[in-house]
Amino acid sequence: MDKVVVLVALLLMLSTCGGAHKQTEAVEIAPEQVIPDGAIPMHYDRHLCLEVVLCDSIPARMLFDTGNTHLLLDSTFYAEKIGDRVPLLRSMFGGAGDGMESARMAMHTWRYCMGATEMTERMAVVMNLRKIVGEKTDGMVGMTLMQGRRALFDYKSGYMQLLAAADSIPQNFVKISCTWLDDTKMRLVLPLELTFKDGKIFKGNFLVDTGMPDALSFNSTTADRLNLKERFADAVRRERAVGGVGGASVEYDFTVQTITVGGVALHDMQATWSENRQGSLADTRYDGLVGNALLENFDVIIDFSACAIYLRQNR
Repeated sequence: MDKVVVLVALLLMLSTCGGAHKQTEAVEIAPEQVIPDGAIPMHYDRHLCLEVVLCDSIPARMLFDTGNTHLLLDSTFYAEKIGDRVPLLRSMFGGAGDGMESARMAMHTWRYCMGATEMTERMAVVMNLRKIVGEKTDGMVGMTLMQGRRALFDYKSGYMQLLAAADSIPQNFVKISCTWLDDTKMRLVLPLELTFKDGKIFKGNFLVDTGMPDALSFNSTTADRLNLKERFADAVRRERAVGGVGGASVEYDFTVQTITVGGVALHDMQATWSENRQGSLADTRYDGLVGNALLENFDVIIDFSACAIYLRQNR
């Protein structure tokens, strides 16, 4: 069983599953515009939800989360659609919360399609995902799908499009060079410049987390270093029984006067800082997480092959 725990930890990496407000139920919103040929419909309501066909015939609504590595299936969806055809192995793993999360592994060849893109994975993690992200979610895809690829996420028009390496970047996108979190070259760290209400400017590095609905969440170590609790005495303290994978979290809500990214200044952005001493929001390799409430202000191209992000303001 110890080997199983280690295996899951290695496969899922941080697997934040979105941190602070993940319990909000996703609402399916039909795209208002015709999407380009070859693009994949994407329903966005604080999470990025893609239309997937699993095992050749099972339609599924799958979140895309850069904090997740492999295929993840909700336990209720699994029971209803897969049943006992594939035996499950029990295990535990951690994520954004201060604890560990119970999960099971289905060691099986899983095939799924998104438009013309086909993927095969050798295992799926099965857990109570809907408890964290809402009842309309069937599962999650992650960096096994995206590693080495370049993808456009159009938050406003509602689609995701995989771009060929030879495709030129569309006009008006600004390139931002990122850094890899580690040698796996899966997770990107984005530089941001922040201005607080007291005039202090902070230049930090934030892990890109498309599974997090919030704009920005500071790690507990960064919050301590910046003395945020004393500087923002009016911040609202929240205790969450479900703060992402790993369970409970304690956080504070406050307002950042300006967040500057790619030359664009976003004003009065809501942010949080964490008091968690374990999990991804206590990691000292970056200052915090950057999520969808910030990224939704842009058309976003993430180049998972060249460690770069391209942004074009969409409003």
